[in-house]
This record gives sequence, structure tokens and C-alpha cells, in this order.
Amino acid sequence: MAYQYDIQTSNFLNLLRSGAFNESKPIGIMSEYKWTRLVSLAWWHQLTPILAKGVEHYYYDDQLNIPESQIGKIKEQLSSFPVMGFSDMYVFDLLHMKNKLLEERLQQIIRKEYGDPEKSYETMQLMAIIITNVEKMLTCKSFLRGIIDLGRYLRIDGDKVDFVKLEKWLSQTKMTRMAELQGNLLIEGFGFSKDELPFVSKVYAKAHQWVVRSLMLNEHSRHPGQSGATPGNGFALSSPFTAFHTIRHTLAYRHMACREARSAIFQGIKRGLMEIDE
Repeated sequence: MAYQYDIQTSNFLNLLRSGAFNESKPIGIMSEYKWTRLVSLAWWHQLTPILAKGVEHYYYDDQLNIPESQIGKIKEQLSSFPVMGFSDMYVFDLLHMKNKLLEERLQQIIRKEYGDPEKSYETMQLMAIIITNVEKMLTCKSFLRGIIDLGRYLRIDGDKVDFVKLEKWLSQTKMTRMAELQGNLLIEGFGFSKDELPFVSKVYAKAHQWVVRSLMLNEHSRHPGQSGATPGNGFALSSPFTAFHTIRHTLAYRHMACREARSAIFQGIKRGLMEIDE
């Protein structure tokens, strides 16, 4: 039996699902307050263009009682969040990892693939999306946009990906379980089937908890572009509470990416302390 989200979460996911994947799911009537929070949530996750497209699809739905003020707000925000192509956001040869050993393995993979006359650009692109999402997950940044981009890329060019090669790369960088988690977010939050995700071997019974975690990340964070939120490779250490929350957030992934999670914490604390000293 599928998990039942609260109406705001359900509407948010269904509008994003419509905007990103052109799939229509029922939405429910909400108060103006909840619509305001939903629009703000889309802005924080940099998903305003996708939300706008989803709202457009439901324009004649009687259940879409979104206030005109919020529609106007969406239109204003669209100018701040231009739609970018995959190649603009995920670059294979610019990927990095926190752990030194895993970083060396990743760079070897990149050098070897670029030297291969039969290199697979689609596999490189998919790996770039997955690893970029991992970095954001471990450093307490919004990664929901990346999960949607992963799903969109799979449906657009998934048939061109060499999944045998991809799984080998994920294994070498110890990212197999983190990739599987991303696949589970697509299954639970956006209606993907396991058959669409060859790198997913297990469907998580409590995947909904990870979906909620990805949505509510901003409850303890500032918006992605604000100074002091989660800068570069570090953590937000502006207060003991913020530091505790960020470290606890990263530790949630320790069973899926032990080495990378530990390195992310150590590097984050080091960088944060250096910024405090400055």
C-alpha cells in the first residue's frame, strides 16, 4: 500500500511530476497559506519553472484553487530561474569527491573514459548527475532538482546509457547505494518503475521518509544562493545548532556512503572553522 502524504506534499509532488514528466495525478484543494508555502518551497529548491509548467497543466482543474497572488509570484520568480540544459549543470570531467582514495579512483575513471575512442557520452552525463547529487546530499544542499534531472535524463537518453559501465564506475567509487537511493526517490516521489532504473536492485519500504527529507531540507537551511548557507565544500557553522543539524544530516547517509560521508564531515568542519577564523 502506497504511503499517504499530507495534502501539501502530495500536491507539490504531483505538480512537479506534471511539470517535469507530463504526468497527471489528482491534486487537492488547499488554503492560501499552504499554497504560499508550496510556492516558497519550489523557489527554495529552484524548481519554479517546473512548478509553473505543472500549474499550467492543471489550469482548468477545479481543484487548483491557487490564489492569483501566488500565480503572480510564480511569474516573477521565473525570470530568476532560467531553464538550463543538462550539459550546463553536470560536467563529467569536473567531478570531484571528498574522500582522497575515492577522488583518485574517480579521476582515473574520467581520464580513462576521455581517452577511450568509444567513450559513452550518455553514460558520462548520467554519472555526472548522480555524483553531483551525492555531493549535494552530503553537504546539506537542496538536491531535489538533481533527482528530477536524473529522471528526465533517463527518460530522454536512458536507452543510450551503458549501464554495465555505469555500475562499474559506481562500484569503484563506492556510490552504488547512493545511486540506488536516488532511484528510489524517483520511484516513490515521481512514479518511476524499477525497470526504468537498471542501477536499482532494491526498492526501499520506507522511501517516503527520504522523499520528505529531500523536501523539508530547507527547514534548517537558508536558500541555496545566500551567503552562510552551505558554502562551497563546507558546512554552515554559524551556530552550534546549525552545525549539529548539518552533521546529523550527513550521518544519515553513513551506511550508504561511509567513506564519503566521513570525509564530507571532516572537510566541512575544517572549512567552517577556517571561515570563522577569517
